[in-house]
Formats: sequence, C-alpha cells, structure tokens
Amino acid sequence: MADRFTIGDAISFGKDRLSKIAERPIFETEILLQHILKKDRIFLLLNRDFEIDKDIFLELLERRENGEPIEYITNRVSFFSEDFYIAKGALIPRPETEILVEKTLEIANKFENPRILEIGVGSGIISIMLSKLLPNAKIIGVDISENALKIAKKNRLDKNIENVEFRQSDLFQNVSEKFDLIVSNPPYISDSERGKLQKELDFEPENALYGGEIGDEVLQKIVFEFLKREEKYLLCEMGFDQKEKIQKFESPNLQIEFFKDLANLDRGFIAKK
Repeated sequence: MADRFTIGDAISFGKDRLSKIAERPIFETEILLQHILKKDRIFLLLNRDFEIDKDIFLELLERRENGEPIEYITNRVSFFSEDFYIAKGALIPRPETEILVEKTLEIANKFENPRILEIGVGSGIISIMLSKLLPNAKIIGVDISENALKIAKKNRLDKNIENVEFRQSDLFQNVSEKFDLIVSNPPYISDSERGKLQKELDFEPENALYGGEIGDEVLQKIVFEFLKREEKYLLCEMGFDQKEKIQKFESPNLQIEFFKDLANLDRGFIAKK
C-alpha cells in the first residue's frame, strides 16, 4: 500500500522545493493545492490530513520549480481583485497595470459614452475591466496575436461582457473607427534583454514583452500614429527609463503627464492634444 500524501505533507514538501525560486513558497504551494482540489485556503488550513494525489501535485510543483509562472500553471490571474483566465500566448497582467486602468477611467469619465480603443489587448483584461467600470462605453481591443485574442474572448465570455469587441490587427491596421481615447500596454523591453531577466519571462510571449532593438520602437509607433489621428487622449505604459524620449513629443499642441508605478518608477504617461 502506497504511503499517504496529505495536504500537510504537500505544504512542507512545496516549501522546501520552491524556496529557491519563490519569494513566498508556502503561499505558492497553497495556490497549487487550491487549483488541484478546487478548494479555498480555509479548507487547506482546516484539513491538513486530507489525502491528495501526490503525482499530480509533484507534476505541477516541478513546472513551477522550472520557472513556469504559477498563473500559467493554474490558468488564473488576479486583477482588480477579480479572477481571470490566463494561458501561454498572452502576457500575465502585472499589478502596475491597474494604475493604467485607473488613469484611463479618470479620462473616460469626462465623456458621457466614451469610445475607447485598446492597442495590444493580450488577455483582454484592461478592456474588460474598463467595460465593467464604464457600462456606457464602447470598446474595441486589437492584437496581432490570434492566441492572445482567443484568451481575451474567453475572458469576455466568462465575464458576460457585451460592449467590447476584439479583433486582429497590427496596431491600427484594421481600425477605421474614431475614438475618444486610446490605451495601450505595449512591449517596451529591449531585445538585448532576452535571456537576462527573470526565468519566468521566458514563458511569456516575446511579442508582448520586447519592443525592438532599443525597446521603445512599438511605443513610438503608437505615439506617431496617435499624432496623425483625431483622438484627444493617449494613455500608455512604458519602460522606467523611457520618459526622456517620450518627453520629446511635447509641443504647444501636445501635453504629456507621466505617472509612476508601485515602486515609484516612471511607468506610464497621458498624452493630451
């Protein structure tokens, strides 16, 4: 008879195995167990002797130990305290991106029925959260990646969202409509950083992370196109070291306001014509 393997055993085992890769190894072990058992954390705390399938647990633990983000393993990510579906093929949303949503919300509230374009939707979380916070908005989100759009559409279905359209487009290529504002979290890391950053990034889509040889090429394309269009506002995330380049776009006809992330680094801007 095989030895029993319990929740308590798994937590102890996971703590040891993940201590080198995770800042909170017990917390991440508990997330894996919640995923396997479809139970909440309280269940884990109250049922340490509950027996689990050791092989399934070890399989997921090994994936995490090899650097795969826990969000891809569990197919869940939290954003604005809501759970969303995530999978390889779409960038994992960061807490800092909630700031971009909040800034966009402030601008969108200036309009009775805001029309919003999101460039590079990834998992669709920005557009979906904006639609939940702005029920009168009309939102179109575009992405060049078919895989990302599949994930975005699943999230739209899961959240029962009707006022968001997702379509495939390379930046503005398949967009003919006019909007009140444009929002984007584009790729802005330099190509030279490939393989030098944390291992988890190796699992995320390169076209959502790396913006070119310098890093800001996609971001600059978006700004240049915005300047040719009729929209009044553009809100973007950017690299912490890209403020000076974006400032060069300022003119008597274009005001740019920058905002910081949770680490007090320059992380985004609002451009207003």
